[in-house]
Amino acid sequence: MSQQLQRLEPTRNKMAIPPYLVISFLTIFAIGAQYFSNLSYVLNQGVIQNGLHISSDDLLLPSILSNLAFALGVPLGPVLTRQLGLRRNYLLFTLIFLCGSVIDVVSTGIVTLSIGRVVQGFGSGILFLTILPVSLRSFPNKIRNLFLLMIITGLFGASALGALCGSLSLYTDSWRWLFLFNVIASLLCFIIGYFGLPRQEETVQEQTRIDKKAVVLLCATILSFAVPLCRLTNEGFSSLYVWPFLGIGLLLLGLFIYVDQKAEAPLVPFRTLKAAKPVSGTIMAVVSHASLIIAIAGINGFLQHNMDLSYLHFVYFYAWFFVGIIGSAILKTLLYDKLGAGVLGMLGSLVVLYVSFQWMVIETDISLPFLYFQIACLGCGVSMVLVSGALGTALAGDIHQASMRSATLHSIRNFIGATLSPLVGWLLLRQNTIHYQEIKQHVNVEEASSQLEGTVKKSAILGAYHDLFTILFILGFIMFVASVVKMTTGKGRALVQK
Repeated sequence: MSQQLQRLEPTRNKMAIPPYLVISFLTIFAIGAQYFSNLSYVLNQGVIQNGLHISSDDLLLPSILSNLAFALGVPLGPVLTRQLGLRRNYLLFTLIFLCGSVIDVVSTGIVTLSIGRVVQGFGSGILFLTILPVSLRSFPNKIRNLFLLMIITGLFGASALGALCGSLSLYTDSWRWLFLFNVIASLLCFIIGYFGLPRQEETVQEQTRIDKKAVVLLCATILSFAVPLCRLTNEGFSSLYVWPFLGIGLLLLGLFIYVDQKAEAPLVPFRTLKAAKPVSGTIMAVVSHASLIIAIAGINGFLQHNMDLSYLHFVYFYAWFFVGIIGSAILKTLLYDKLGAGVLGMLGSLVVLYVSFQWMVIETDISLPFLYFQIACLGCGVSMVLVSGALGTALAGDIHQASMRSATLHSIRNFIGATLSPLVGWLLLRQNTIHYQEIKQHVNVEEASSQLEGTVKKSAILGAYHDLFTILFILGFIMFVASVVKMTTGKGRALVQK
């Protein structure tokens, strides 16, 4: 892969564009398009439901299946890159993502929409570790810290932009134009990648054979989890479509880990995380990713069900989320080499703890400017911890194993993220029911007016969100402890080498 980067030099002379800018563009628009879709879908599910005339029970299916497909593609990306080469692999799966985007644009029902999202998820999952490590290595040493500015603003910014555009779709009452953005992004990536990536890649030296048993077990594991996760929110763990398949999925997951570790070139090399420095960094990245999922699900639900805000307020809200991400990108770029991943992770964790503590007792009378400030803080804190943990893990130890540590971390992170979203949905429904029953015990049901009934329902769902933000506070504390451990192991390798 490093030899491929050296071959980008002639491309720079032809195009008069620095190679790292080309690779940065190919990274942001290829991976960011998936993040954009994920967050925009969270906001505009109601618009899609009305447009396609589908039931509310089916709304989560495209999102769950897309996240699982992404999690499947992440560990396969490096394997396919070694087999096909950077250019061919990137162009192939950019084209696949484009096909998925087109299917979404012309979707006529939940089946076609789910197929399109699965194709998108798998394509972008393969692209994730195909192009992201190349992006870091493409930056010259003197300005390598600008990689952080690019990765945080570009990828986290794509999520914030997706949420913002999803809010706008509530006003326009249309949603297909959001997937048109993905079509445009993948077309640009294909065209620029076709001309910008090296045509003459290095000759393949030793071709490590793909362990087909591990690949089959990984696919079987993801498929086994797909069934219960799609059913969990509406049917709970007691359903015969949930707990048996979860048990099978866990058994297959354990078998995959066992078989994969016996392989000559494992898909997920867990053995590279056998030290305190990479383990603490992995915990930082994984837990911060989980915190972001919980925070967005909780605060978005609170705004929709308890605040009754207009679409314009949603736009402002997620615009401030983007502001917080930009602030994090600037701070990380300036301070990572000076302070290290541990210290920055501690600072980000403290910010998450502050926000989650405030949201544990959030009420409907909160002022909107204060809420905008808090979401900006959350965006800054979570992105700071996640990127610190991910980069700190990759750069911990032998630099030649950096890509393997990164592959392990991101495989774990995305698998847990894919399984967490439906769990959050199930937990919210469960806690809402519990709080509703508790409140109804103190209300005379026969004399209760419809207005009082509405108040009871709002109080119940608010209690469920408080419970969710309590979990967010616990995760913030775990991030803080992991960051402290990371700090005690030393500042680690700097991005810009002297």
